[in-house]
Amino acid sequence: MIIQKAFKFRLYPTEKQAAALRQQGGNARFLYNLLLERKERMYWEERESWTRNDMILALPRIKEEFPFLKESFSQSLQQVAIHLAVAYTNFFEKRAEHPSVKTKRHRNDSFTIPQCWRIDLRFVFLPKIGKVSWRMHRPIEGTPKHLTVTQDGDRWFCSVQCEVEIQDPAPAEGPLVGIDLGLKSFAVLSDGTVVENPRHLQKMERKLRREQRKLSRRIKGSNNREKQKRRLQAIHRKVRDSRRDFLHKTTHWLVENYGGFAVESLNVAGMLKNHHLAKSISDAGWGEFGRQLTYKSLWNGNLLVEIGTFFPSSKTCSDCGAVNQQLKLSDREWVCDACGTIHDRDFNASMNIEAEGIRLLSCQGSEIVATGCPLGSETTVGLTGSNACGEGGSGRRHADGETTFGETGKVHLACQQLAKPTAHAVR
Repeated sequence: MIIQKAFKFRLYPTEKQAAALRQQGGNARFLYNLLLERKERMYWEERESWTRNDMILALPRIKEEFPFLKESFSQSLQQVAIHLAVAYTNFFEKRAEHPSVKTKRHRNDSFTIPQCWRIDLRFVFLPKIGKVSWRMHRPIEGTPKHLTVTQDGDRWFCSVQCEVEIQDPAPAEGPLVGIDLGLKSFAVLSDGTVVENPRHLQKMERKLRREQRKLSRRIKGSNNREKQKRRLQAIHRKVRDSRRDFLHKTTHWLVENYGGFAVESLNVAGMLKNHHLAKSISDAGWGEFGRQLTYKSLWNGNLLVEIGTFFPSSKTCSDCGAVNQQLKLSDREWVCDACGTIHDRDFNASMNIEAEGIRLLSCQGSEIVATGCPLGSETTVGLTGSNACGEGGSGRRHADGETTFGETGKVHLACQQLAKPTAHAVR
């Protein structure tokens, strides 16, 4: 199985090299905005589509019009046109929003170098810049394909995109567990394990407010304002890095200790419209958690069952199956009117998610044979035969190892018994 893997290292450029990096990043941003503006104008005024090849062929004329673009590597400018074309493709296929203008105020410029670069243990050679020192803290695996240089405030990073061929993973050992994501606790598992919410942004909010007030008092354009900006950026970077570190450690622990996962498909973008919870939801990083759990499950042979968005996991009694339609978001515990069981909201939801995941597995079609999936003795499900539970048997087997169930949910099976899995991200 061939996977895409990136290795990110920090660059330590000299002052001259840092100026050249800023120039190349700024040129890429300028060209992106220029191509975006001309592509939009051509469509609305002339009703013509400017394709990726048209934008690449127009680059020589654009460089004559704006001579400072000649200071950038030509293939990096071509990559800008390719990235804009991909952004429009994602927009038309409803995977992303409409491409927007890039601004320099956030200091996050980047540019891609597809070839003519060279890497060494102590430096990386970049066209038009030369040898830039870096710290290679881990070995690079696979075949390097291209480099992406990114600015993060006053720091620069180089990401090496590689193709890595790995062996098809053996089925992971351990039980299938249901995961309920939340804000009070980051995650509650169906076996009773609780992962606390670290609330990285909330811990730093007081310091952020203080530094933001200092920034507002600085004179625009002054050196002191630039210094204060860098202090504020450093705090935001610490929050971001802490959150990423927590998510990587949590997902790694999960794939090491469990054989499969049943998770809800959350509409995070819709939840962010609730202005009372938007900040806490963004701080939790549910979307990034799902992305990491997906590719790590694929690489390690874990099962991943995605439950439908509208499945009433919190409102359903895990003992008798009755649905409490009156349950509010503020109700952390509730009593089932049918059987009288007292439920903890999050733990009850994780139990229902696990049960729904097992039901989806047992309802697969007869053409799927994966009886050796390591779900443990208590939750092992035979997948041969048709519609073992008599319902929900409308699943369709796809070539990429995914079985979809219409609006109910989907099952990702990364087992040796199935076809070779390919990278598939859950949104």
